[in-house]
Order: sequence, then structure tokens, then C-alpha cells
Amino acid sequence: KMEKEGIAQSAISAFESTFKSLVSGNTGIIPESTISPVPELVHTDTISAKPDAALLSETVVLKLNGGLGTGMGLDKAKSLLEVKNGDTFLDLTAKQVVCMREEFGQNVKFMLMNSFSTSDDTLEF
Repeated sequence: KMEKEGIAQSAISAFESTFKSLVSGNTGIIPESTISPVPELVHTDTISAKPDAALLSETVVLKLNGGLGTGMGLDKAKSLLEVKNGDTFLDLTAKQVVCMREEFGQNVKFMLMNSFSTSDDTLEF
């Protein structure tokens, strides 16, 4: 049925996986009794590593872009909301990535994690 509707194979696979998990009785809940605190955290002032801008060429800026703004009266991705001087949240994020590329001379990658609800809006934008 999903294939007939033209649903992407990745969406069908995600549905199948979630459905199998549901019917197997997996609740997805992690009991609090199984969680323990981290015994010790490293304080940033004790780190002696020197900044290396070359590492930015191996870096991806990943933006979660999965929410519709229906609770705010929108019918599209919240990231497409105009916020300042004609720019959207998505524009501002992309401009930050461009600035990083220019400032450090590295090809910082930029990836959007869309939901099924926001993918079309974002691609059209």
C-alpha cells in the first residue's frame, strides 16, 4: 500500500522497523533504575589539545529540521519562518556555515535532518 502511494523506501523501512518493535512488546522506555550517572567529567580547562581548523573539513553541521510550526499557526517547517531582514532561521544557519568556511578556509559540510512533514517545504525553499 505504501509503495503504491509512492512513499520512499527509507520511510517504508523505518515504518517496518518501528512496527516490528511495537508488536514484539518493546516499549522503547529505558527504566530509570538502569541509568547511572557519569562517574567523572573532564573539565574543559584541563584539556590541553590545541585548536586545529583542519578538523573542520571532517565536520558536518547537522540541523534538526523536522518540526512543523502548526502550534505557532504555520503550515510549513518552522525553520522557514522569517525572523530578521527577510532571512529565515534556515538562512541564518546556512550563513553561519558559510562564515565558518570563509573564516577557517575549510569545507564544513551542512546537512538537514528533515521529517516527512518538512522535506518538501525545505526542498522548495
